[in-house]
Amino acid sequence: MSDRGLWLILAITSHLGLFAQHVPADPPVFDGFPVPARTKELLFYIQRNKNANTIIYEARSNAHGVLDAKEPVSVFWIRYTDGNKREPLNALENKLAYGVRHKTTKGGTAWMEFVASKEHPFRVEITPSGQAEARMLINGRYARLDHVEVQAKEHGFWPKILHVDLFGSEIATGRAISQRLHP
Repeated sequence: MSDRGLWLILAITSHLGLFAQHVPADPPVFDGFPVPARTKELLFYIQRNKNANTIIYEARSNAHGVLDAKEPVSVFWIRYTDGNKREPLNALENKLAYGVRHKTTKGGTAWMEFVASKEHPFRVEITPSGQAEARMLINGRYARLDHVEVQAKEHGFWPKILHVDLFGSEIATGRAISQRLHP
């Protein structure tokens, strides 16, 4: 498998909704990974246990702070293992794995889905303070998605997905919320 994890994300996103539970408190490998800088554009990020390279999802807006109606989300890599380079997804990653599909934008809100799975749609909006947010259901609660952690084991051509953890905060209360998904 390539460093870009094309097949990993395909396997993950095709099985995201099968078995969900709260994320248990075990020492994650991700504790030592760098966390992307918090910006007003940052929606969420995905990290994989393979290495510290991270997929970033950012909102795209105009000078007036309104979401771009045609392409409201930009997705790219931060290659922490290669001098923190910012690099676009390649065509396959964008079309089959980490990319997102824009369904519609209305009233400053965009409805999106991952290209590899329609099971976990999310909506993107910009708050009155100018902060971009991705909102979705996490553990049955409406939440702001913060990040995703993917645990996989190299297993021939296809990695074996152990679990995927979603982390965010509830919209209603601001409390941290998580969900573990098993393939």
